[in-house]
Amino acid sequence: CQQIKEEDEELQQNKDENHDTTKQNRLIETQDKSSYSCSICDETFTENSLLAKHLKIHTDEGLFSCKICGKTSSEKPFLCNLCGKGFSQKGHLTIHTRTHTGERPFSCKICEKGFIEKGLLTDHMSVHTGERPFLCKICGKGFCAKAFLNLHMRVHTGDRPFSCVICGKTYTQKSHLSVHLRTHTGERPFLCKVCGKRFREKCHLTVHMRIHTGEKPFSCNICDKRFCKKCHLTRDALGGTTRQRRYFV
Repeated sequence: CQQIKEEDEELQQNKDENHDTTKQNRLIETQDKSSYSCSICDETFTENSLLAKHLKIHTDEGLFSCKICGKTSSEKPFLCNLCGKGFSQKGHLTIHTRTHTGERPFSCKICEKGFIEKGLLTDHMSVHTGERPFLCKICGKGFCAKAFLNLHMRVHTGDRPFSCVICGKTYTQKSHLSVHLRTHTGERPFLCKVCGKRFREKCHLTVHMRIHTGEKPFSCNICDKRFCKKCHLTRDALGGTTRQRRYFV
């Protein structure tokens, strides 16, 4: 019908005006041939296939088309039935769901630590190998993943792009803002299954669990006394004799 024809023409016009498909679909190999860069947003990838998949975000290929009317949308149709968060790909939803279920199918063969996706396990292995190939050009500090280097750079630039809409406090990372917002909402999503106590941050729950397990990973190198928290070890050291405190000056 005429209406459908007009909508198709409008969609094609938008595509012609806003998308240089020749430029967008060009796979640009960097000089060291170790990564591929997106010509639109400069994000880099280690494989051609990953870059090609990423480019769909910038083109109509990344939109979802209705099989009945043919209209396209940039909506994220894969919704988490636990928190309602949407994703553009089913695989991303699968990974996200593991944050709710606690499933960690990728485990380190050295320390048995588990991860929700393979990429995180790959980054973790540098803890054991000591490899830190991503170096800060300003201070020389090394990182196991480029994402960590990008976050670190905000220390030098002063960039704090994530701000609290309630009090205006700013943060370098979105995850830090999410934790901060819980001080306003009172949300405590991390539950101790032993005593029922709740915490705003997962790390606080981890430390709390040592009360139940009896784990004391921090030991004093003077008296061999052990503690469940690092701050308790520091406090013990500062509270020792004058001779002992010299070791911590």
